[in-house]
Amino acid sequence: MENFKDIKSFVASKQVFCGIDIHYSHWNLCFVCDGEVTEKVRIPNSYESLKMRLNKYSQARKISIVYEAGFSGFWLYRNLISDKYDCIVTPPSKMLKSENKVKTDKRDAEKLAFYLSAGLLKTVAVPPLEIESDRRVVRRRAQLVKKQTRAKNHIKSFLHLHGIKAPKDIKTHWSNLYLSWLDSLRFDHESDNFTLHQLVKNYRRIREDLVEVTRYLRMLSRSDKYKENYKRLIAAPGVGLITSMTFLLEIFNFERFAKEDHFSSYLGMTPSQFSSGNKVRLGHITHQGNANLRRVLIESAWTVIKHDPHLRDKYNRIKARGTNGKKAIVAVARSLAVRLRRCILDETDYVIGVC
Repeated sequence: MENFKDIKSFVASKQVFCGIDIHYSHWNLCFVCDGEVTEKVRIPNSYESLKMRLNKYSQARKISIVYEAGFSGFWLYRNLISDKYDCIVTPPSKMLKSENKVKTDKRDAEKLAFYLSAGLLKTVAVPPLEIESDRRVVRRRAQLVKKQTRAKNHIKSFLHLHGIKAPKDIKTHWSNLYLSWLDSLRFDHESDNFTLHQLVKNYRRIREDLVEVTRYLRMLSRSDKYKENYKRLIAAPGVGLITSMTFLLEIFNFERFAKEDHFSSYLGMTPSQFSSGNKVRLGHITHQGNANLRRVLIESAWTVIKHDPHLRDKYNRIKARGTNGKKAIVAVARSLAVRLRRCILDETDYVIGVC
């Protein structure tokens, strides 16, 4: 839909804002200039099609473009920046909520364009290509951990259906002895034998993939680009390969946070706040930011409180107020993350009770 017959004349020497709503099969574009929608259009999902549409606005003083972070990654951003366009990628979680209950792809593109023109959008920090590539290894491992948990649960459910429990002499589930016992099970119906065999084979395959990915991640930790900071992080009790490499790759630029509060907010570990008059009530953490990074930090925090007296005291003080252990450990994880960031910025090792 074109609202202007002569777009080139209207946008000449002006700034144009373009919102892109990205889908697998197509992209919806909305162009805004001087507070007016000049064009709404659907195009094929290709950069060539986008460039052809942007060429219509070649007379504009500047073209600013925005799209939401998601499955499409950052290749479009990099192409646009390479071609000298002004572009940002905005996090969907930080988008302003509209009271309009009608949601369509064209409206989403229009909303992006108008918010961009008003300067109301947050930006995602786009990592260098090499960092993004290495980061996919960490995320691949997180995917496999979830798949392994599901595979275990499928096997447990199958055994429960048949009322079968592991022998008492098998102390550790998912050990080689436990898997050998699963292999030895036989049922009256051949279909049950086939199903269990498939479930166990699937679990073994996932476990092998997990070992392979972890091995590659360990190799990355020894590379020149990570080894110094990696050594600083693993000096902290409870912080091992997975936490340290996730920390380094997901954040990648520790200087982009002006304050510690900004860093905690990025992690999604800042309590939500409800204020009314003189009353201030702190609620659950915001859960914004990177869920995988938050998970590994919390896992490490459970070990840290066993070895770091300062953080253990913090955990006990928070629990003494009547707060449950889960909330207390999140607070410890937040402090741990702040300390680890300080180690990177100050180029110093983690010291128990200090940094």
